[in-house]
Order: sequence, then C-alpha cells, then structure tokens
Amino acid sequence: MPSEIYSLPVTSSSWEPLLGSPFPSGPCSSSSEAQATAEPPGQSPKNPCVSSVTVQLEMKPLWEEFNQLGTEMIVTKAGRRMFPTFQVKILGMDTLADYALLMDFIPLDDKRYRYAFHSSAWLVAGKADPATPGRVHFHPDSPAKGAQWMRQIVSFDKLKLTNNLLDDNGHIILNSMHRYQPRFHVVFVDPRKDSERYAQENFKSFIFAETQFTAVTAYQNHRITQLKIASNPFAKGFRESDLDSWPVAPRPLLHIPTQSHNSLSPCLLKGPKEQDKDLNKTSATTSRTPACLHQQLLPPTEALLAPTTYRPLAYQAPYPGVPVHLGIPRTRPAPYSIPNIRADGNQGGLTLPTGLGLPSSTTMCLEPGQDSQ
Repeated sequence: MPSEIYSLPVTSSSWEPLLGSPFPSGPCSSSSEAQATAEPPGQSPKNPCVSSVTVQLEMKPLWEEFNQLGTEMIVTKAGRRMFPTFQVKILGMDTLADYALLMDFIPLDDKRYRYAFHSSAWLVAGKADPATPGRVHFHPDSPAKGAQWMRQIVSFDKLKLTNNLLDDNGHIILNSMHRYQPRFHVVFVDPRKDSERYAQENFKSFIFAETQFTAVTAYQNHRITQLKIASNPFAKGFRESDLDSWPVAPRPLLHIPTQSHNSLSPCLLKGPKEQDKDLNKTSATTSRTPACLHQQLLPPTEALLAPTTYRPLAYQAPYPGVPVHLGIPRTRPAPYSIPNIRADGNQGGLTLPTGLGLPSSTTMCLEPGQDSQ
C-alpha cells in the first residue's frame, strides 16, 4: 500500500480541495477502450458509492488520431488549455451522494525527448529533468451531486498547462519535451467523521492510454499542427480557403440622394481675389466657432457625392488638311470639371487662369488621342 493517501474533510458542506495531498502513484483503473471500469488487483474493495462508477472518454476517435501521430500539448508561462479537451461521460454514481472530480498528470518515464525532423520521430535525448511540483486540478463544479455529474458531459476546459515552476495560478506544471499521462479521479465526499480511515476506498481513478502526450513549447510534428488547425474550432483564423473568414465588403451607412448640380465647391468657382476674401472670412469665423461645428463649414455631402457634370472640351487638329471622315471627334468630354478654363483658338491649346499658381502664358495642348491629366 502506498504511504501517501488522499484525505477528505468531515462533511461536504465544508469541503475544500487539498492540493498538498496527491493521489498515490500506484495502479488504477485503465482501458484502451472508450470505457474504463476494471478494478486494479491487490487493492482493498471500493466504497459502493464509487465501485460501480464507469467513465467513457468523449471524442475518442479524435484522441486516437492524435495518438497515432504522437500527441503534443503546448505549455507556456501563462498557461495553455489542452486540445483535444479532456471530456468524459460518467455513469453509475449515487444520485444523492456528493462527488469531486479532478485530474493529475504523471510522467510516462524518466526520459527527456527531442524530435528528429529528418526522420519525423521522437528520440530519447537523455535523463528526465527534476520532477515538477505535483498538482491536482479540481473541476470548478466540485463537489456536486452524482445526479448533476451524470446529467451532462463533464469537460475540463478550464485546465491549463504551464512550464513555469513558480506558477501561482494553480495550473498544472510540466517539463517541456517530457511525456505525460493524464489521470481522471472520482472522489466520494464521505460525510463520516473518521473519513480519513476510508480514504483509499472513497476514490476511483481512470486512465485512457490514448490521451498521453508530449509537452512542448512549440509543435514539432507538422502533422500535429495541421490536425489541430483542422479540428480545433478556435483555430479558424489559421485555415485556408475558409469561406467564413473571407472579408465582406462594408455596406453604406446612409443613403444620400444625388443631385445633378456641379460637384465642385462654390469657393473653387470664384476668382483668386474672392477666394482670398472667403478664406480670411472663414478663418475669422472658425476661430470663434467650437470644434464640433467646424464640419458645417465644409461643402454638403450631397455635393461631394453627386455625379460630375462634364463640360465638352474643344481642341484644334494639329494638321489642318486631315479629312473629317477619319472619325476623329471634334469635341471630347473632360474626365472631370475644370473651372474657369477657356479655349485659345489661336494656339490650339488651353490657357490656365492665374489663380491656380501657374503663369498666365502656360498652355496645355491636347493631341487627338490624348486627355488632360
């Protein structure tokens, strides 16, 4: 008999997890099938409240698929959840009795491993690192009546793995590049005053061989990475050709009616002197206007979004003798409105106004196959 036992308090009302008392490391119930019920030989008979308890592993095909490749679990300083998540279906409990459900992790051997990428296999790299502090993860709903545990699937989705030896968050501490076997325990909360005497009878442990894994800080086997991305619902962002992850074009927030007037602001259609007066008037007004009202000084949104009214732009062919039947148009629509631009028939070009910052003699010639830029 192991010397260390798991003791429980007197009543379930004052029950609290005793993290300092790990479970014995002796044999326990195990099975390679989806259900673990075998009673280990050489142990004292179990309490009737736990002797008939059976446990079925959920997502067993997925666990087996990972196990065939060599399951890897990420460990981080902050703690990382397991995937696949350890989930079980429990049967055979006393519906009126109180039970606590918990998990711990035991090393599979005393070796440290490394992954050989050229052969895609795990190799022994030496002796195992010093053992990490043994911890037990209690299901947050513990303790609870047997009827509640059997009503639905029990999920340990809050369990996290870490490689921080100084972790104070209660996460399971593991050594990276070491192999571990999760164990599941069902503990009957014995209301008797001398419950310490029956500690070995009041719990039952279960091991599923397909849940063993190697703790890593980064996935070594690329097949494991692909399988986790393909089967983890929270890894949608890493999948390719996922229609749900494609960006969707945003819809317009408001429907603004369009009008047919010129899209340019009225201030652009004035001369240079009038523009200077308007700018001075605007600056004096905005200095006394709150910031929230500045947007009223801008042109209306309908004017900015209205369709542009094009003005025909005339030009003179550079070669006076070319027959008209060649199909060269005499006028072409400008790509955008050009304010205060008048055609110069003598030079065959366009004279730009002085208000645009260019010399008055500047001209812009248009060839038959060329548009203004």
